[in-house]
Amino acid sequence: MSNEVSENIETSASKDVYQCPRTGASLSVQGDSLVSDDGSVSYEMKRGVPFFLNDYVPEPDKIKDQLEQVNELAREKHWKEAVKDVYGDWDYIFPDGRDEWLKLLEIDSDDDVLEIGPGMGQFSPLISKRCNTLHGLEVVPEQAEFATERCRQEGCTNMQFASGGDDCLLPYKDNSFDWVVLNLVFEWCAMRNDQGTDFASGQRTMLSEMNRVLKPGGKLYLLTKNRYALRLMTGKHDEHCYGMKFGNSLPRPIMNFLLRRKGKSHPRGMLHSHNALKGMFKDAGFESVESFWATPEMRFPTDCVPNNPAAIRAARKRPGFVQGEFKSTRMMMRWIPAGLVKHFTPGLQMIAQKRG
Repeated sequence: MSNEVSENIETSASKDVYQCPRTGASLSVQGDSLVSDDGSVSYEMKRGVPFFLNDYVPEPDKIKDQLEQVNELAREKHWKEAVKDVYGDWDYIFPDGRDEWLKLLEIDSDDDVLEIGPGMGQFSPLISKRCNTLHGLEVVPEQAEFATERCRQEGCTNMQFASGGDDCLLPYKDNSFDWVVLNLVFEWCAMRNDQGTDFASGQRTMLSEMNRVLKPGGKLYLLTKNRYALRLMTGKHDEHCYGMKFGNSLPRPIMNFLLRRKGKSHPRGMLHSHNALKGMFKDAGFESVESFWATPEMRFPTDCVPNNPAAIRAARKRPGFVQGEFKSTRMMMRWIPAGLVKHFTPGLQMIAQKRG
């Protein structure tokens, strides 16, 4: 696989869906850039990946060096070999054992899909092979580049990745997609925004933006961590609060006070409760919000159970059904009434529909 082949990756994904995320000006491809009709706005493209970041902050040196190395190797050999050479055995980059949630997505072959936060393309090829076109928006440019090469090697020619979204604005035109997909991304939204630390406001902006780019009747799939997950409520460490016990499950003023005592001005991710997140969906213009229980935990789910008492009772009767990620939470979850399970699950898994 030569560098020459990978320098300009052409796909069948339409590039006329792009607009300037800050002015709304329509963009079209001119050489190695996306340019507005009057020429006043332009965004560069590197190896076919448009660069929309508002305030680019490079990854830490070690991470950036690894990403650059894995991209260089992926252009010379198979992407799996490149990953093994740079990262060793990194199971999280592979979809095996983590793709149960895709069964919830009723994606048709003529649907246009936007995946926000594809990372290293863990699920992108699987989505690409189900739909008409797949667009991906990744905040780390090097990861968007790797996902592009990975999909190309997997035979996916209907995809187009871009780098952007740090300001929670989407570089796509209104009514462009049938599906928008976020898998364990929402909690990180606005973390790279240079406009302050009101991360919930940034998340609301992102929800409104996703509603805007969806076609009428289009659907949003979102999986995020639960603020009141049993593991946090029982004092486990919260990676979004620098390992602090209880973390996001604490009242916000107490959480922020304890973070300041640790010398941190804000958490590394903002989590919400089931009802709060559902309310944010409604405020952003979504309706028909369905909720699911990703069990035993959201990163490696083996079941996605509808969050209604009848479905939960039926699931609990199945042999081998596991109700939590730790021994302690599995024991406690068994005693949570079926109608309350949705409030204490490890993750919040929802599908919402845009109003027609």
